[in-house]
Amino acid sequence: MTFLYVAFLLLTSSAQLPAGPQTIPYHITDGKGIAGYDAVDRELAVFAIDAWARESGARLKFKPAKTESEGLLVVRWVAPGEGRFGEMRRISVGGNQGAEVFISPGVSSMGEPYASRAARDRLFRDTIVYLTCAHEIGHALGLQHTSNFEDIMYYFGYGGDLAGYFLRYRNKLQSRADIPRYSGLSSNDIAVLKRLH
Repeated sequence: MTFLYVAFLLLTSSAQLPAGPQTIPYHITDGKGIAGYDAVDRELAVFAIDAWARESGARLKFKPAKTESEGLLVVRWVAPGEGRFGEMRRISVGGNQGAEVFISPGVSSMGEPYASRAARDRLFRDTIVYLTCAHEIGHALGLQHTSNFEDIMYYFGYGGDLAGYFLRYRNKLQSRADIPRYSGLSSNDIAVLKRLH
């Protein structure tokens, strides 16, 4: 439970990436050498970025930054031993408000029932990484934690069937190609996003 508490802990202010409509440059770091990282995890981060853009109703657009230093949104892969599964921190980029999102792809470090299920079901593992990316990017966009179990911004500290939280999304998927079809965002998440942007 400690992992789950830390995984969705908001450690930052309510400031956010600039409000839309606009194009936000992003950079996704290379996770090579990080425990649990797979080269295709980059695609999961892109799916999450695209989901927020799509659900914004074209109010937000994202584009790859030319360099990491130009990214207003930076996704960093971190090792499980660093004490967090997902976190967002504010950064300043050339005087503009930006955000770094830290994601650990080491699902096996989550403990049970997650580790064994992820070991035998790749889509369950990808679901966890994808939803964590979506959650932390939501923080980067200014969304706060909620107590609504349906929301991508739900705070795990409230408890509930946490494995079921991930399975609800996993059960919509037949293959990895289905992930872009299901954002994982609730109507409440989308309404808040549109109010902010």
